[in-house]
Amino acid sequence: MTEVVGVNQRVLDGLRGTARLVTAPVWRRLRPRIEAIARDQAAPALVAANRRADRTDRAIDEVRGELVGRIAELEGRLGEVGAALAWLDGEHRRIAPQLAALESRVAELEHAAAAVEPDAVVEPVSAAAVLEPDTASVAALVEEIRVEHARVRARLGLVSRYEERITRLERAQDS
Repeated sequence: MTEVVGVNQRVLDGLRGTARLVTAPVWRRLRPRIEAIARDQAAPALVAANRRADRTDRAIDEVRGELVGRIAELEGRLGEVGAALAWLDGEHRRIAPQLAALESRVAELEHAAAAVEPDAVVEPVSAAAVLEPDTASVAALVEEIRVEHARVRARLGLVSRYEERITRLERAQDS
């Protein structure tokens, strides 16, 4: 059976070769005509595809132009926000020690107020009564409070500057 298949295959190959020889002159004459018809038929589709490609390219360029402008605007705004955030961070670092000191002072005052008789009734006092007895001692007390307040502010300022220096050094070391 394999011999029959082999013979049939040889016959088919011979027939194909003969057909190529016989049809070659006809094909040489027909091929240019067929290619011209194909070009004529494909030309409108090619023109339409080129138009669509041009429209798409213009749309892409337009969107790209809008996006480039928008990106530049957003980068500028991002820089502004970054600068504002850096300033706020610096202010927060500067004020935080002062706030902590004030909170501890308020806690001390609350503790001192709680130590005073909690059930004691405080009667209203007129301003004249407060000013009459020993205004010199009150003025001295006020002056002492002002001096102490100035000392505390100076200490807190030093602590704040020290913390800022440490922060800058840490950032420089991390970089």
